[in-house]
Amino acid sequence: MPLWSNKDLYVYHGTDSRSVGATSATSGSILTFKVNLSLCRPFTDFGQGFYVTTNLHQAKQWANTRTRAVNLSLPVSASASVATILQFRLSRDWLAGLEGLTFVLDAADFWALVDDCRSGFPPHQRTGTKTAYEVVYGPVTLWPQKLIIKDCDQISFHTPNVVNSLPDPVLYEKANDSDPKRTLF
Repeated sequence: MPLWSNKDLYVYHGTDSRSVGATSATSGSILTFKVNLSLCRPFTDFGQGFYVTTNLHQAKQWANTRTRAVNLSLPVSASASVATILQFRLSRDWLAGLEGLTFVLDAADFWALVDDCRSGFPPHQRTGTKTAYEVVYGPVTLWPQKLIIKDCDQISFHTPNVVNSLPDPVLYEKANDSDPKRTLF
């Protein structure tokens, strides 16, 4: 019996409760969540896209960073946003059918792509076409340093067709929303 199978892949997206409308949802709730690529941050490792990871700890760090930024922009009277983790269950067959780039190591071509995307050049354009790759997989960087975070990965989706095909996520975890001082993981 083989140890590996083609089971679904579980990935996590770290965000804040306001961005996903999860302020009243409880863990395990299925959320109707649609990605708007135009609201995704530009100048990221693989360009503007929707990012997930297989590493729960990494997703929590992303959620904390996002929640801090959102809460700093809120009026003092507003209730705080809470660090939130969404879980997506992705079919490996679906992933395999996407036009993609995969980087296993932080080699020269990986850093060339990251530098271009972080500098604002159009992300990962293929020669002779204006179509971006649908998905990019690789290590998480500590850009602008040429360093990666050990055991952390990122998967980014870049086309409306693909993000609209993502399954509805499950609210995996929220930081303690009963204590306004405990909005982070």
